[in-house]
Amino acid sequence: MTITNPIGNLRAAAARPTTGPVLALAGALAATLATAAVLQPSIAREALVPAAATLLFVFAAAVALIAWLRPVPPRRFTYWDAAGVLTFIGICAAAAVEPEQMVQLVAGAERPR
Repeated sequence: MTITNPIGNLRAAAARPTTGPVLALAGALAATLATAAVLQPSIAREALVPAAATLLFVFAAAVALIAWLRPVPPRRFTYWDAAGVLTFIGICAAAAVEPEQMVQLVAGAERPR
């Protein structure tokens, strides 16, 4: 009866667990944390948070590209959701950067006169 019952097929597809998007989200967060930990001794203290925010945006774009290339039926948690979570975390990290820190990073330590 499931061949003639498309609703039953849809329910069966929605019941399958989705691990790919969760793994993509966890991997992107772990990679960002690991990169920040590795770069922490070698990068300026003021540049660490903007670098992490930029890396989060890059990972969000990569996960969104995966979501665009591999369309899946809407389930509980999709690649689009993972890209949205990474973007939101990146925005929160970018909002934590002080304006004076960004001016120092962009202008440099001393301005030539």
